[in-house]
Amino acid sequence: MRSFSYLLVDILTVLFPVIWSFENKLNFYSKWKYVFKSIFITGFVFIVWDSVFTYLGVWGFNPKYVVGLYILNLPIEEILFFTVVPFACLFIYENVFVLFVGKIKNGVFYQVSLVAGLFLFFAGLANIDKLYTCLACVGSSVLLAYHAARKKQINHEVFWITYLIVLIPFTLVNGILTGFFTDEPIVWYNNAENIGVRFFTIPVEDFAYNLFLLLLNVTLYERFLGRLYIQK
Repeated sequence: MRSFSYLLVDILTVLFPVIWSFENKLNFYSKWKYVFKSIFITGFVFIVWDSVFTYLGVWGFNPKYVVGLYILNLPIEEILFFTVVPFACLFIYENVFVLFVGKIKNGVFYQVSLVAGLFLFFAGLANIDKLYTCLACVGSSVLLAYHAARKKQINHEVFWITYLIVLIPFTLVNGILTGFFTDEPIVWYNNAENIGVRFFTIPVEDFAYNLFLLLLNVTLYERFLGRLYIQK
């Protein structure tokens, strides 16, 4: 049963968002084609990144907690992670959009994007010798800078509110994967490639990684929807 641990995490992550996608007011299922296009492109980027980092020993997976099927030296559960987590995140994002768009002025959180982008960029440069820290921070900062430089872009308020909400299930899921509830972690990290600071059992770099993953999915999702905003 222990070998199904990671798979169970994947299933539970996506179960409620899939069921609630058919709620009448949200009608999230009607946007699935845009969701999965975004997930496919983002997933390709992150799976390649994941595979390379696994090969280099930046992180790895405990064989006791996976079913044993591997693709590109990644357990199938990790491949599924890049489908179920973005799906759940975009589901939350769409809910936030329905609840908040038009109720707060677009641009209030634009400054947050600028400050966060600068902080992450310099944090990455300061740790250029640590692969995970550097790439997670710089990657996120570059994507934030892309939105800062464009007139038509995502709604920063909706994105940051979503990110803050996502931190709750993110902390639970990553806590499970990094060993907060188990004798050994399902996913282990090589501390030589990160700064060694953890929030409970979660490397702080995971928060930048999660930001990068969410922002890239949202960027593509909004572009496919054609629902971009003009920064004033």
